[in-house]
Amino acid sequence: MRAFRNILLVLSCGMTLVAFPVAAQEAPATAEPSGFEFEDNLEELLQEPLGADAYRYDSQGRRDPFRSLIGPARAALVGERPPGTPGFLVDEIVLSGIFRTKQSLVAMISGPDNMSHLLRVGDKVFDGEVVRVTPNSLVFRQEVNDPTRIERFREVVKELSPQSVRN
Repeated sequence: MRAFRNILLVLSCGMTLVAFPVAAQEAPATAEPSGFEFEDNLEELLQEPLGADAYRYDSQGRRDPFRSLIGPARAALVGERPPGTPGFLVDEIVLSGIFRTKQSLVAMISGPDNMSHLLRVGDKVFDGEVVRVTPNSLVFRQEVNDPTRIERFREVVKELSPQSVRN
């Protein structure tokens, strides 16, 4: 019955059917209906309501072609991020300075809120984590959502500008 509907829809659009497998039809082939029966069947098909449940995509193990390859977009809006440094994106951070404490090096950054914040190794930001603090740079391990890359992370280095380094 479905194959018969497909033929009717193709014919109603004015297209010609080049090759259609006859074995796919559920009912045995009969003589072509007369013009009047054909119009009645066509009107029945056109009057059937098409709703959301009228068509279902059967993936059969393949990926859905209507879903993004990259994945769902990350919530990057200010209202949806946590406050402070956990809500900063790596690209929004500007390294202002680095100083030494008794335990380790600490980086002073400027965030999108135009305030200074301190970051240490292991501190998390919205899309990454601080991996290293050197005397001249701050290194992040940023999460990358790119299906063409093998690695899920990349290293981003923020360096001190020559103007801000003082001896």
